[in-house]
Amino acid sequence: MFFMSADDILASFSFSGVIGSVEETMVDMESSPDSMVAPPRNSFSFGDNSLITMPCLSQREWGLKILTLFPDNPIRKKPFINGLFLLFDGSDGRLSALLDGRTLTALRTGGVGGLAVRTLSKEGVKRLGVVGAGDQGFWQARFACSVRNFSKVVFFDTEISKAKTCARRIQELLPDLNISIAEDATALLKSSDVVITATTNTSTPLFRCSPSSFKGKTLIGIGSYRPDMREYPDTVFQGVSEVFVDSKHALDETGDLIHPLRSGIIKRERIKTLGSLLLSPDKRVDHLSGSLFKSVGFAAFDLYVARHILKRALKLGRGTELGGIKTIF
Repeated sequence: MFFMSADDILASFSFSGVIGSVEETMVDMESSPDSMVAPPRNSFSFGDNSLITMPCLSQREWGLKILTLFPDNPIRKKPFINGLFLLFDGSDGRLSALLDGRTLTALRTGGVGGLAVRTLSKEGVKRLGVVGAGDQGFWQARFACSVRNFSKVVFFDTEISKAKTCARRIQELLPDLNISIAEDATALLKSSDVVITATTNTSTPLFRCSPSSFKGKTLIGIGSYRPDMREYPDTVFQGVSEVFVDSKHALDETGDLIHPLRSGIIKRERIKTLGSLLLSPDKRVDHLSGSLFKSVGFAAFDLYVARHILKRALKLGRGTELGGIKTIF
């Protein structure tokens, strides 16, 4: 059995490899849905805290991610997410690898956001805004900057100290960027071409503005993963012309879509998977009107990205062999 710590994973991944793995996942889900079994996540709550299980089965390998989500942890200077990803051999069911689940989640979700920015935003965009400055906000910014040559990045978080810390981390890695802190989410929206929202526990929409404020923007929603969570107001659907999701499960999992669908603000047929766009001949996007991409996460992303990381780790000599059982890679 092979074990990869957070440090091993961070030393082994590549931005292009993670984004490519996410793209491969979306294309496979769209073109060969019977090639995998990936049911909606199971979530169990105890108070405000949650345990989430996310399985994905393919002919070659099976994966299971187990996460704990403690919304108050960041206040206590502890990680919001903890967990493990288990990889099993699809031929005999043996456990072949363990990966740090928090780091894998951060990278694959960053890859989802990066792919959406690359696919939906106009080449030449210069201004990126990120709402939510935790670990996911950091990785969303890093992946976005790996696919577009942004000159300006703006952060906003209700805790200004987190926004400053995230800005400093990005500045150290990308010193040529002009980085600033916005006074609120609506101000950030007005000064950005691409906006990524990566909050951890938002039940009320972040933006208070008219539909015209969203027009022409590329909007990437990452943080709202439960029916009681919302990052975007109904007015966003009047401002942008195109709405995409990472998987069809999103239609029934996130408050950003459940509530406007129930009220008739948007029709289900207007919402498409990003995979369908990736498979279209011209991949044309209406940049003038703008677009919204909503991600809730999907177990197949973890499986495909774990595969990429493990292959690179073996070449680089990272990770630890445990118990004398060889990995399937």
